[in-house]
Amino acid sequence: MLEIATKLPPGALIGGEDRLLAEMVLRSGGARFIARETDLVREGDAITGWREASGLEVAAVAAGPNTGNSGFEAGAPGALVCREGLNCGFTLPGFAPEVEAFTVAMIYRSEGEAKTLASVFAGQAQNMIFVTESEGQLLAKDKLSTVEVRLPVPKGRGVKLAVLAFDGRRLRLGLGDAMAEAAGRVPGLAHQADFFIGCRSNRSGLTKTLGQSRLHEVLFWPDRCLPGSDDPEDAAALAALHRYMRWTF
Repeated sequence: MLEIATKLPPGALIGGEDRLLAEMVLRSGGARFIARETDLVREGDAITGWREASGLEVAAVAAGPNTGNSGFEAGAPGALVCREGLNCGFTLPGFAPEVEAFTVAMIYRSEGEAKTLASVFAGQAQNMIFVTESEGQLLAKDKLSTVEVRLPVPKGRGVKLAVLAFDGRRLRLGLGDAMAEAAGRVPGLAHQADFFIGCRSNRSGLTKTLGQSRLHEVLFWPDRCLPGSDDPEDAAALAALHRYMRWTF
C-alpha cells in the first residue's frame, strides 16, 4: 500500500467528476441539461421542457414543431430520444445576448446519423451556426456557408462528446480528443440569439435535417469560447468536461 502524507487536491483523485463539472459550469456562466426524469417538464405524456441542472432556474422549451415527439429513456445514463424525421428539439429563446462567442457541448449516442445536434440562431439576421452528424462526418457551419469545419465520426454506437465553439473569428469543432478549426467572420450574428437542441430553428418541415440520437447531456456557454482560450477559467471548465466524459461514460 502506498501512503502519501499530504492532502491531495480534488483533481488528483478519481470520483467527484460530476460535482467538479457542475461547479465549473456554474462558475463560468454555463448552462447544463442532464437527461433525467426530475429535470423534465411534462404535460400528460408530452415532454414540454427540459430544466437546467446547475441552478439557473431556466428551462429549455419544446421547439415549435415539437408537439410531443421527444421520448425519454431511463437508465444510467438517461437519454432524451430524438427520432428520425420528427422535430424532437428544444430551445432557449434569447439565451445568448450576441453571438460573439459561445461553446456548445453534447454528450450523445447515435449510429452516425444524428443529423442536427444543436444550433445557435440569430433570427433577426436569419443566420445560424449549427452542428450536424451524417454520412460519417460531423459538420459545423453557418447557414450562409461563410465558414465550415468537419471531422470524421468513429464507427460504433458508443457515447460521443462533440464540442462546437466560436470566438467571432474562428469556428472550432471537437469530437472526443480530435479538434479542427477554420477562420471566418460570420455575418449577421451581432444580435440576440436562440439556442436550439436537436433541431435548427422553430420552422416546421426540414425533416431531412432531423436524425436519430440519444442525448445524455447538453451544455451551453453563451459568451465563452472554451477551446483555444487562454483564460484559466475556460481551460478549467473544458478540462472538467473531458474528465467527466472520460470517467463517467
